[in-house]
Amino acid sequence: MEALAWARVFPAAKRPETDPVVRLGVWYPVTSRDTNRVVLEVNGRQIDLPDYVLEIRPKRPEKFTVVYRTKADPNPARGTRQDLGRVYAVCPVCGSRQRLYGQPDNLSCESCDHRGVVAWWETG
Repeated sequence: MEALAWARVFPAAKRPETDPVVRLGVWYPVTSRDTNRVVLEVNGRQIDLPDYVLEIRPKRPEKFTVVYRTKADPNPARGTRQDLGRVYAVCPVCGSRQRLYGQPDNLSCESCDHRGVVAWWETG
């Protein structure tokens, strides 16, 4: 199924506690939409969310999203090799997280080899 649009959760929006599979910074395909609800495909599942918590674009973005975790956000990877710190990038193609060293202008995804600009000006 082709995506109608692409959406990600606004960073300031409270994500549904019942469904933590919707990650910050990741662009998900929109499979359907009505007046104020949007259905996203997330890991093969259909997740229904109110449209006011989503940023929606007609095309899949190509820039890496920068995610800033607050001190209050849980870090399940703390103390492990998967700990990305409080600021990390998310690939727009595969959604994998990537540690940021400094403030690079461009990145290459370690998982899918997508190369793109790091969108420091639009955080997720």
